[in-house]
Amino acid sequence: MPTGICPECEAEVYVETDADKGDTLSCEECGTDLEIVGLDPIELDIVEDDELDDDTDDDEF
Repeated sequence: MPTGICPECEAEVYVETDADKGDTLSCEECGTDLEIVGLDPIELDIVEDDELDDDTDDDEF
């Protein structure tokens, strides 16, 4: 199984063999949400909070 390095805690993160660019996963060590930004080699980047809740811009009550 391929691995990438968590940019937050530098732990090895296992990535599914059928994973694709843009897929998200969590680091098992620190719990940070990560996005696959490269496949050969596996490159991971931290998912920004605003990317996770794009559809929660309902500030009207």
